[in-house]
Amino acid sequence: MATGAGNMIAYRPIPGNIIIDTVAGTKYILQKVIGTCDFHFIYKACYYTVASTIEGRLLPTGYTTVKYIRPGYEVYKSKRAQQSMRNSNIIHFERWRIQDFRHGYCVALPYMSEGSLRYILSTRFHNGYCIAIALKQALLGLFDLHFSDRVHKRFSAGNIYVNFKPRPVSNVEIKLGYAATIYESDLETPVVLERGPEPGNQPYLSLKGKNPGGPPILDLSLLSDWAAAPEVFYSKYYDSDNENRNPAKSSSRSEDDDDYSFKSDIWLVGIAELELAYGNLRISHREELEGLIRKIKRSRRLPDKLEHLLEEYHEEEKKGKMKKVAGYLKDKMKLVQSKRSNKFSKEFEELVLDCLCSSESKRPSVADLLQRPFFRYAKNLKWFQRRVLYAKNRMPYC
Repeated sequence: MATGAGNMIAYRPIPGNIIIDTVAGTKYILQKVIGTCDFHFIYKACYYTVASTIEGRLLPTGYTTVKYIRPGYEVYKSKRAQQSMRNSNIIHFERWRIQDFRHGYCVALPYMSEGSLRYILSTRFHNGYCIAIALKQALLGLFDLHFSDRVHKRFSAGNIYVNFKPRPVSNVEIKLGYAATIYESDLETPVVLERGPEPGNQPYLSLKGKNPGGPPILDLSLLSDWAAAPEVFYSKYYDSDNENRNPAKSSSRSEDDDDYSFKSDIWLVGIAELELAYGNLRISHREELEGLIRKIKRSRRLPDKLEHLLEEYHEEEKKGKMKKVAGYLKDKMKLVQSKRSNKFSKEFEELVLDCLCSSESKRPSVADLLQRPFFRYAKNLKWFQRRVLYAKNRMPYC
């Protein structure tokens, strides 16, 4: 096991390790690292139940996701949600406490074979494909949460997971992670085997160092903090002494739910729509995000490429207020000259604008969103399977 921040021991066993659930008698074999949560690794595991033995041979029952968790508020929220929302588009635990480790324990989650939407975007993005299909499934899960009087707090493309089941009948499922079931998905997590300095120390896994290059950008795994709704950001994260106006701390996983609301979740839906539309949000500080949103609201349309809008924002910042006035007129001219020249539909642009409304009272509810034509007439999951997951020429924006 590796050491994380504050000398905390991280859960990072080597693939091939076997976990035995002594209560159910199920055996889990860790196969590969498929993500992270804090400093801990998330694993794909093959599991064998007592009934897996056929004619003396032990046959695998299926696959699962093994995650280490520590008791706390997030676990409490997941347990309560699982008790009241069994059949929903929310990810729930399959087995609790399959192995104790340090001050917590390992749990089994459904194995989501394709990873999160954010991971899919990072590996095979093609012009914001199939936003309506994927987002509709996540909104159905969010609707169940809001209907049971729960706030998500961390809605993002990184918390929406996709699974493809080839047998017995091939089908796709898209579900929303919530509280303790959330993790950062990376099916190709770069890991390296290391040993401690002392003789006889057990080998352990660690992450390979990444060198992204270019200017620093905000971590997408913390998007719910730095891209939080204005009423949340300025009450919980804003540090007036921080000139970049980035979060001074992270509290989206704390027990304090004050200032979070159904409408702050809707703001994050709007942020997720931008990420799905452009494949990424390469934002360096909060002020840059706010400037981007202001320009979108000003022109009442989405640009074909987010980079163009960021360049315009930085030019305006350099040249001051007069340039901002010119920028406003320029945006209006663009709206007149290219009424429908961009790739995004009018329905989608209105959806983004409504979700990112500064006034929380004017943001729509999840039920209102699901009644929009953009979602009501969305293709089904079979279409998502054919046109996104396994297509040679993936469909843009469906």
